[in-house]
Amino acid sequence: MFSNPNNPTGAVYSRREIGEIVELARAFDVTVIADQLYSRLLYARETYTHIRSAGLPEEQVITIMGPSKTESLSGYRLGIAFGARWIVERMEKLQAIVSLRAAGYNQAVLRTWFREPEGWMEQRVRQHEAIRDDLLDIFRDGALPTRRPQAGSYLFPKLPPLQVGLQDFVRLLRHQAGIIVTPGTEFGPYPDSIRLNFSQDHGAAVAACRRITEMVKRYRK
Repeated sequence: MFSNPNNPTGAVYSRREIGEIVELARAFDVTVIADQLYSRLLYARETYTHIRSAGLPEEQVITIMGPSKTESLSGYRLGIAFGARWIVERMEKLQAIVSLRAAGYNQAVLRTWFREPEGWMEQRVRQHEAIRDDLLDIFRDGALPTRRPQAGSYLFPKLPPLQVGLQDFVRLLRHQAGIIVTPGTEFGPYPDSIRLNFSQDHGAAVAACRRITEMVKRYRK
């Protein structure tokens, strides 16, 4: 299973990297679950390659889509899976055992997702891109190296050596600066990074990132 665009970094896999995943899947005869929840929130001048277009047979791919990330509807727990019939049928049986079905009001929201107004997604991408660019400028000025995300609504800045550990710094951000972030250690061996979501409010996101840089200055070694 892999997410493309990537969570937590917002990186988009190149066509070469997708091709290498296809080669591995073929060599070991495995089914690949392609998590594409951020694929519609792709920034300008970025290109996207779906694993099916790189030659992996249909029966070896499950694609996951949904409005939970791009449309900020995570609380509705909605998603759609595409793939070989025999795998999807097994997924439906498991879903029926675990939770029966999505509630009616959830399903109504999903129907709305299929009928979004023309141009709505393009406008949302522009809004996210404007927030992203402003936050990257703030972190650059604060000497916090941050990869430029190609999609999604997350930033993964790297912290300098601090007087406190990562977990303590995350708590200090919450209590002293009113900011909730996720420590990088939640995603792998990244003891010097944090991950934050910048979706929704442009002004609030800018103010929050300025407070992060001030907190880094306060606790820097």
